[in-house]
Amino acid sequence: MQRGVLVAFLLAAAVPSSAQDWKGYGRVEGRVLDDDGKPVAQAKVRLNLPERAAGGPVATTDAKGRWVVAGIAAGTWEVDYEATGYVTLKGRFRLPSESARLLPLEVRLRKGEEGVPPAVAGTLASAEAAEKEGRLAEARAGYEKLIVLRPDVAAIAHQRIGATFIKEKQYASALEHFQKALDAEPGNATVRVIMAQAAFEGGMAERGAALAAEVDRSAIKDPDVAFNLGVQLLNAGKAAEAVSFLSQSIALDAGYVDGYFRRGLAEINLGKMAEAKADLQKVLDLAPSGPQAELARKAVEQLK
Repeated sequence: MQRGVLVAFLLAAAVPSSAQDWKGYGRVEGRVLDDDGKPVAQAKVRLNLPERAAGGPVATTDAKGRWVVAGIAAGTWEVDYEATGYVTLKGRFRLPSESARLLPLEVRLRKGEEGVPPAVAGTLASAEAAEKEGRLAEARAGYEKLIVLRPDVAAIAHQRIGATFIKEKQYASALEHFQKALDAEPGNATVRVIMAQAAFEGGMAERGAALAAEVDRSAIKDPDVAFNLGVQLLNAGKAAEAVSFLSQSIALDAGYVDGYFRRGLAEINLGKMAEAKADLQKVLDLAPSGPQAELARKAVEQLK
């Protein structure tokens, strides 16, 4: 089997099947703080995946404001952060695959409703309702108005606008708004990662690769984050760059089977057959009966 045919076969076989509801094998975590940066304990974090099914898991923050949800499917999730004495905050995150793990989602809740002008509260409520009901253009108009009324929440509003464009697969427009959010918070590694993913999904491989190259590697503590970027780069034909991120996922977790498997695919693309064979053999050593084992075994037998 020629190298190109082998790569195509392995990539096609490695694509996971879609789940039928919100349950899966993904994981996400985060932290809820107040305006002063202090942890908010016993806050409810309600997740919903409308593209799959109504409902979803609910997490409760611990004494340090931390929460974790495991066993979820890939997709664009809606999140409600609720706590007694605080204004409910709505958010969204995208889990591109069940093997991906995002950087921890950190949010800050405002205490009470006092001091919020009726025009601001009404604009926010209308925009959120429109977004939830799928009236995305109307929602964007509301968030744009909110930016004028409350410039201090512009970064979050631009993220919400960007998310609506991603839902419509208008990735170029989404990137414009995420860029504004990034300009306001240059150190926000999560936004940069989302932008890279949006660029890849929109077929803008060069921009996606450029954004990935600018991600602060020291901010990546989770192997799944490095792995996901590596897969995006590999799918975009950037095998050398993919190897770099996949190697980081392995450095963060020496037993990261998916990292070895995908790095093996990237190395085949680069003609590094000895390295690919070693990585695919590692897959067999770590998970001899795992989901990639049969493909890895066949590849090891064929690679010279």
